[in-house]
Amino acid sequence: MKPLLLHGPAKISSRKKLIELKQKFDTNNVVVFEEGFDLQAVLGTMATPSLLSQKQLIILENPSEDLSNFPLSTFHDQLVLWFDHSVNEKRPIIEWFKKNGQILFFPENKEVSVFPFLDSLAAGDKKAYLMAQKLKDEGFDIFYFIIMTFYLLRNLVVTPKNAPQFVAGKLQRQRQKFPLERIKRLYHDVLWLDFKIKSGLLEKEQAEFLLINKFIQNEP
Repeated sequence: MKPLLLHGPAKISSRKKLIELKQKFDTNNVVVFEEGFDLQAVLGTMATPSLLSQKQLIILENPSEDLSNFPLSTFHDQLVLWFDHSVNEKRPIIEWFKKNGQILFFPENKEVSVFPFLDSLAAGDKKAYLMAQKLKDEGFDIFYFIIMTFYLLRNLVVTPKNAPQFVAGKLQRQRQKFPLERIKRLYHDVLWLDFKIKSGLLEKEQAEFLLINKFIQNEP
């Protein structure tokens, strides 16, 4: 599979594509570098062969659009660059992927938003069940809910640097119900649900109920 670049304003659709790609690899062979990653750490991962010589999936989220010092042409694992915005067509990185890789653009459309679901989770509101159903009607499943729940929990710990003021304010209010110990407990519980689903020990519908229920219990 050629190196892949995903970009565009439709973040839900591009995130869904990322999930589909991840499911093609063993969990131990998926490495995600979030925005602000250390380039040397990526190069170190590239230089470290995977156990059993299996190909790795390396995902770089919102990397610098100037990767002139990044050895794209010598990359042997499956590389995916994911941007939560449109990358200018004149950027050298776009030109490189046009010639040597594949580009998927996700234009803005009337896609359903995941944020009402996340807001309902943070509020401990039972409406989260209805919001989850709307997302399922659009083709999203429990694995998407899990990834976005991790996204919520990370943001409750540290507000993203580029978050708009209204988002930063909302997160600040939501944190009042989420002391650090509760966030750690929820993170562990969601990881456990993910493991049980992938091990065939739990049905997806059951996991969906348990995931939401962890939040609406309103634990201190």
